[in-house]
Amino acid sequence: MSSQVRYHKGIKVSEHHGTVEWTVEKVALAILMPLGVWAAWSVFTLAGTDHQTVMDWFANRLNAGLLILTLVTFFLYVSLAWKVIIEDYIHKPGTKGALLGLVNLICLVLVAAAIFFIVRLALGSAPLPAGFGV
Repeated sequence: MSSQVRYHKGIKVSEHHGTVEWTVEKVALAILMPLGVWAAWSVFTLAGTDHQTVMDWFANRLNAGLLILTLVTFFLYVSLAWKVIIEDYIHKPGTKGALLGLVNLICLVLVAAAIFFIVRLALGSAPLPAGFGV
């Protein structure tokens, strides 16, 4: 038996199973820590300011870029975290696959919407397309 292979309940499993996901999760968390401090500081400094100040903040490309990076990294981390939870606690393959697909779809839609709105605000556009909202 190779040192890189182990058996769990009679099934051959690689010892490196999940190491890439674990590494991505830890790197994402390391990226999120300073971005989280920056985001909290930004919210604190923008609290109580007028609309134009907030729009000027979004118009700054560095702020918009960091906010997009924060949200992309956050939703990557969230999807990986939910993947681990689902794989650990859901044992029916069909249900597991459906839930994994649903979580990934939700994270993808949320990050795409967030990027869309941040870019619109950064370009000085209204936050919603014409015909939506008030």
